[in-house]
Amino acid sequence: MTTSDLLQQIRKNLETRRLEIAEYMVDGRVTDLNAYHKNVGIAEGLMQASEVIRETLKKLNEEDV
Repeated sequence: MTTSDLLQQIRKNLETRRLEIAEYMVDGRVTDLNAYHKNVGIAEGLMQASEVIRETLKKLNEEDV
C-alpha cells in the first residue's frame, strides 16, 4: 500500500464517520443542544481533516509529475 493509498483510505474513513454523525442527527437521536453542538464540531473537524489530506495528496501527486 502506497502513501497515497493510505491517505485516500483515511480520507474515506473520515467521510464515512462524518456521514454517520449526520445520519445520527437527522434520525433525531441528539438528546440536547450540547450534544448537537458537539456533533457539529466533530463533523467540522472531520471535514477539515479530510481537506488537509486532499491537499496533501494533491501536493504528493504534483511532486510525482
